[in-house]
Amino acid sequence: MDRPQDAPGARRSQDAPDARRPEGASVTRNRWAQRCALLLPAVVAAALYLPSLPGALVWDDELHIPLAREMTVALAFGNAGGEYRRPMVLLSYMAQWECGLASNEAFHGVNLVLHATNTLLLALLLLALELPAAVVGGAAMMFAVHPVQSGSVAYISGRTDLLAAVFTLMALLLAAWFPHAASARDVRARPLPDRLLSARSAAGALACASLVALAALSKEIGLAAGPLVALVYRYQLRKEPPPSPLLPIAALLASASCALVVLPPAALTGNLSLALRLRAAGTAAATFAQLLVWPSGLHLDRLTATAGPHSIAVAIMLAGIACAAWVRFLRTPTLPGLALVSATLLYLPGSGFVPVSPAIAERLIFTPEQFLYLPLAPLSALLAAALHRYVGCRATVAGACLLAVLWAPSVLARQREFTTAEQVYRTTLAHSPSPRACFNLGRLQLEHRRYEEAASTYERCVDWSPHDAGARGQLATALQKLGRSAEARANYQRATELDERSALLWSNFATLDANEGRYDEARAKWERALSIDPSFAPAQDALSKLRKISPR
Repeated sequence: MDRPQDAPGARRSQDAPDARRPEGASVTRNRWAQRCALLLPAVVAAALYLPSLPGALVWDDELHIPLAREMTVALAFGNAGGEYRRPMVLLSYMAQWECGLASNEAFHGVNLVLHATNTLLLALLLLALELPAAVVGGAAMMFAVHPVQSGSVAYISGRTDLLAAVFTLMALLLAAWFPHAASARDVRARPLPDRLLSARSAAGALACASLVALAALSKEIGLAAGPLVALVYRYQLRKEPPPSPLLPIAALLASASCALVVLPPAALTGNLSLALRLRAAGTAAATFAQLLVWPSGLHLDRLTATAGPHSIAVAIMLAGIACAAWVRFLRTPTLPGLALVSATLLYLPGSGFVPVSPAIAERLIFTPEQFLYLPLAPLSALLAAALHRYVGCRATVAGACLLAVLWAPSVLARQREFTTAEQVYRTTLAHSPSPRACFNLGRLQLEHRRYEEAASTYERCVDWSPHDAGARGQLATALQKLGRSAEARANYQRATELDERSALLWSNFATLDANEGRYDEARAKWERALSIDPSFAPAQDALSKLRKISPR
């Protein structure tokens, strides 16, 4: 009997096996595609940042890494980096000192490994959420090679973002993979306390809460890990039987508890008006959107001038879109919805609504590309899923590879900027009015006895921050080295008025008096420095020498 023919125009069922292709071959091909999607982006992430290994210690690296050598665990948890507590990065430095991995190459190497690990974890998470291999590989590749990631990977102190991402992605992976509270439907009738208190649920909840806490102690963006676990739980509720609710409960409690430790009391307070906060948020959104679409002019310590009233409308519009996305996801959870609401949640700490530097929020806000490291994970997944839906599997893979080729030169060029600290500061100042970069560049110039350059640099610092006593004192030192005593004296006088409790300023001011033969005035200033800090060695040595030259 002849085999029945398909009706004209009919399509073969997606579930029906292809008679011309063995089913085993299809499964093998799918497994091979998944393995490539998992491993290839991680390998590319590691290879792309190999040139960062010889990079120098710059900026906060010069302070925190030597400090970690003598630090204890208790001090790491009690130490506040600026106003925020981020003990996990200090503990990672301590561990490297203890293991004998304290070279520049080793510190950069750990950052490289963490970035490759995050790329792999993102791919594993997307696979656990049952996304196609093309979407998994495309999203992981875009996450691995986007130039905005270079600020976190090639800069050792950017490890805060890397660690927060590692623990956040591990918590989400646990939430996606964790076995259900019941293995058969007939057990779902058991009372809720029995399911909550099962050993498996308790162990999973404890592990998830620990990962959430570690994420929060790495950087304040890690506080979003708990709510993200709850979002994954909401998505997983579509399954039968439903997962245990103990996991998101423990994660949310961990985030809430860590918020009391991580955030400074002034984090959500201040006298900033709602209009100013919205202006900052609109400015930050426009800046970050530009960095994502056209990542050029990357630099550390990015300060952006707050835009005009139109930025308020931008902030309100984006807030409305975010609220609509949340309402829709909570009603009908989908994978694109999960990615979108996750991105909005991870963006909040860097949104500018609570400015990192409230004192200058009327003029400038802090918008470094490091704020985008973790938010790029769901955004990459969202873009890869959209490409897969509208242009197909092969086009998704090809598009991700094309972006990797286009972005790689920018990433490599950025790593060359980290070869010397002076290059980092000059690159920053070429794009941003950063008082910190200005101060650090001037300090290097003073150390290398390039006094004319140092004076010019510190004059720029004082123009930007006229009430910065430290910058004005450094300007006075440079002018003193150049023999411009009258200008140096005026700047020392103003610096000590701005900060009367600085032993260094009073001691440096005293050296100017002593060089001009004003020994009594110099003695009074050195004694004042010692009254502020009795152990201040430069003042002690200077007074000892002065007694030989001009005894009382």
